[in-house]
Amino acid sequence: MGGLLPKPVTTKEIQDGKSQTGHYAFGVSSMQGWRPAMEDAHMAIPDFEPERELALFGVFDGHGGAAVAKVAAERFPETLRALPAFKQGRYSEALYESFLKLDSFLDSPAGREKVKEATPPPLDSEMEEEELLRLLESGELDADDLEEEVEEEAAEEDEAEEPASGSSSDWANAEGPDGMGCTAVVALVCGGSKPEVFCANAGDSRCVLARGGRAQNLSRDHKPELKSERRRITQAGGFVSADGRVDGNLNLSRSLGDFAYKKDASRKATEQKISAEAEVKRRGLGPADQYLAIGCDGIFEKFSSQELLNFLLPHLRRRRRSQAPLSKACSAFLDANIAKSPQKEQGLGCDNMTLLVVELQPSQRSQMRQLWTFPHGSAVHRAGGKVTMTPSSRRRVVMQLQNVKRSSRAKVKNAGRSKMRSS
Repeated sequence: MGGLLPKPVTTKEIQDGKSQTGHYAFGVSSMQGWRPAMEDAHMAIPDFEPERELALFGVFDGHGGAAVAKVAAERFPETLRALPAFKQGRYSEALYESFLKLDSFLDSPAGREKVKEATPPPLDSEMEEEELLRLLESGELDADDLEEEVEEEAAEEDEAEEPASGSSSDWANAEGPDGMGCTAVVALVCGGSKPEVFCANAGDSRCVLARGGRAQNLSRDHKPELKSERRRITQAGGFVSADGRVDGNLNLSRSLGDFAYKKDASRKATEQKISAEAEVKRRGLGPADQYLAIGCDGIFEKFSSQELLNFLLPHLRRRRRSQAPLSKACSAFLDANIAKSPQKEQGLGCDNMTLLVVELQPSQRSQMRQLWTFPHGSAVHRAGGKVTMTPSSRRRVVMQLQNVKRSSRAKVKNAGRSKMRSS
């Protein structure tokens, strides 16, 4: 298939960390896969604002190059932190504003210079040729497969159904952020007595909350086929092709960068064919909320949000016993998700992949585990693999369990009252 390597790059970039308070832990794994280059970026700041118990996480999925995603991931934290709305605790408003503010920076002379600095030099064609010859000689690459790849790419170019429209042609021939962009999904997690999460998204990357064993999407994939997205695109003079692409090119409708699609001076930034406007969702967190899973669209090509959690949760439970890093579960999913044969799987599982998992309140779960760990010599014993205890110990354990349940119910009830008052 066109635009893919003869052999996938399965080496992973991993990162793990936790907040100083122990409220948050995270793990992330990224893999280039079948794509010629890695264009994803991410940010993971568990101590974003320690005094307010705020943590910030995000994934930026680049296209047309990696530079916009890289600059966006680097600049987002300071962009958010500088906003008056953020300083005053108006987090939904601050996240919404930060996307538009960051997009405006990318289009400025200073932003364009940053993107230029982050853009790697083009690959030397002689070096590429030498690498292909090495792979052929070592047997890592089959000559017939390479020939088939070249023929398919030529056929795809010949079979182009319609010429690119003005904006798509401009994008394809442009340099810097005019012909390059990224989707962005960001989660701001708030601790304290009323824990909650704010998720801001522009594009088709996704944030999923694991509430018990059930998946709850905290973001919506912004695709050109959506009624509201199609309306904006057509009102701005564009069209959505039969295969769901803006002006026959980009298969997403919101992103940072991609300024070739944002040239209509008569329209606001939120009214362009491609918009950087973020959709923000707010969700209160309770005892059943265990993890956030944040990923680029390549994570969800073959797996639904629920199927992703069905895969991750058993790995994460085993991880608690073995104390393995969270990134290990992420890496296991990437290995399961990558296409074994691009042709047979019709290109699914061939994209760059980045998966970031955030564990919510791991220190509290650790305390709960300690609550049920009894010292040697107590009235609790193990016999034949079963836990046995005296009647008096059993009564104490039941009372502790009832207290925990009452406390959890009270927190949920108080959170509901607070939400009703605020609304």
